[in-house]
Amino acid sequence: MVSESIIEKIIDDLAEKGWSCRKNILPESFLNILLNEALELWNNGEFNKAGIGRQNNSYIRPEIRSDRIFWLDENNLSCAQTLYFDFINNLKLRINKNFFLSLKTFEAHFAGYPKGSFYKKHLDQFQSVQNRLISVILYLNFDWKEVYGGKLRIYLNENNFEDILPEAGTLVCFRSDLIYHEVLKCTKERFSLTGWLRRDEGVFPV
Repeated sequence: MVSESIIEKIIDDLAEKGWSCRKNILPESFLNILLNEALELWNNGEFNKAGIGRQNNSYIRPEIRSDRIFWLDENNLSCAQTLYFDFINNLKLRINKNFFLSLKTFEAHFAGYPKGSFYKKHLDQFQSVQNRLISVILYLNFDWKEVYGGKLRIYLNENNFEDILPEAGTLVCFRSDLIYHEVLKCTKERFSLTGWLRRDEGVFPV
């Protein structure tokens, strides 16, 4: 579904700078299917307020993040979601081959940002459990304009950053334990399929 040359470029980016942004890597028809699945869940009220922290230690902090999420069940995926997971599993194998990260699983959710929502600067890896290693975000927003806001801000260091428009077909990957990032306030509903490549708890790369 995604060419080997694109996967190689993602690997090279991760090795060089710890993050990668690649545009238009998936067919528009496929992205439309994923977007429509997300919108159906959204319109049916299936998304939940996103919390800060992990599982039982998660709590709602609207001053930090105001998005909503719907977790995908790997045992109950749609055809389009299955194809996307297949691509991610291929990417996982390539990352393990190049970086020896012992990645085992992929967890993912649809993320929806209502008008006016945001997510302040943060790392994706939990302090207590360090098993999220690679974050992967696929954007699903067609005809997204600068005026809508909602950019992903990747922090290169304390004083420098790069902003990415959440345009449909843009895939962003980065080290969950290294790359600080935030979602700037949006003025229009914004959707993505966001996930993490994980290692087993207690397993650390050599």
